[in-house]
Amino acid sequence: MSAIVNTSFSSALHSTTTPSIKPVTNLPVIKMEQTDPLVKMIDDIDRARVILVGETHTRYDHHLVQLEILKLLYQKPSKLAIGVEWFQQPVQKYLDAYITGDIDEAEMLHQTGYFDRWRYDYRLYRPIMQYAREHNIPVIALNASKELSEALRENGFDDLPEELKQQLPKSYDWSDKAYEQRLRVVFEQHPEYSDGFEDFLRGQLTWDESMAERAAEYLQSDPDVRMLVLAGSGHIAYGSGIPNRIKRRIDVEQYSILISEDYLTMSKESADFLVLSPVQALAPAGLIGAFLETEGKLLTIKDFSADSAVKDAGLKAGNVIIAVDDVAVKSFADFKLAVLDKKPGDIIELHYIDSAESGHKDKKTVKIELR
Repeated sequence: MSAIVNTSFSSALHSTTTPSIKPVTNLPVIKMEQTDPLVKMIDDIDRARVILVGETHTRYDHHLVQLEILKLLYQKPSKLAIGVEWFQQPVQKYLDAYITGDIDEAEMLHQTGYFDRWRYDYRLYRPIMQYAREHNIPVIALNASKELSEALRENGFDDLPEELKQQLPKSYDWSDKAYEQRLRVVFEQHPEYSDGFEDFLRGQLTWDESMAERAAEYLQSDPDVRMLVLAGSGHIAYGSGIPNRIKRRIDVEQYSILISEDYLTMSKESADFLVLSPVQALAPAGLIGAFLETEGKLLTIKDFSADSAVKDAGLKAGNVIIAVDDVAVKSFADFKLAVLDKKPGDIIELHYIDSAESGHKDKKTVKIELR
């Protein structure tokens, strides 16, 4: 594909004919003081049963916009549910238990495997989850399971174990060639993707179809509910990922909203609305400066960052962290929960043993100032 593009580009440079130029005289212009506020947008789309809001996962301001849209929709009389990419379908019962107050936040994060399955800083999503719990708004896990996604990197549909075949979406649409081309560009920009493009495409469409199918099933189960879908912008832009696949399953009014980002093309085809949002940074988290890995029921230090508090304190690769302050840790998730609210400059007591072979009787303790 790249060779064809390069050849065409070269031919255009040396052509004796005038290349076709698209007129620019009628391009849309946004006059900043005449743009509408969020509340007006929500009023304009009040009949919609599906509102999809894209995100760049690491942009804190994107999640603040999502939260504001959630609050505005909650003020409407319609029943509301939130469908999210961040959680995978098999963990739904734990989200339900969190929303109803039967388990707390730490238990929800542990049981859903959030830190192993999604890994983005939970503080980005925390205000949305807390608002949903405070107002008893169902949070619906849309994403395909990690096990299914990983298996599809190595196997075709027919080669999957039976239990994973049961998780596959009931139908796929492979006809959106413009989306396929955009995915190919993404694939070619990431040489670390070891799979071939067909494997990559199969995995991406499985994500899209899984999220769309779960959303459609929930909407069909309750004709009075509307759903706010929160997912990566690539799953929403141009209608290609989730929106058109929901529409294929249930024909309800829907609107898509993207939030300003450098890579996003502003056009009427990309979304129904574009929210102009200035970048806002999440407050820095307190870090020990180590790369950790769960091995069985042990949390082992694998390496250190350039400015590592634990390395400066004398810890070495292979050391096993067994507790933070008075909280025992046996996994990466346990550790993340123990330091979730810590900031740079906070002091923690880190309890560790030299290696997996060491007994807890050889426990050592060091005070670490997080950086």
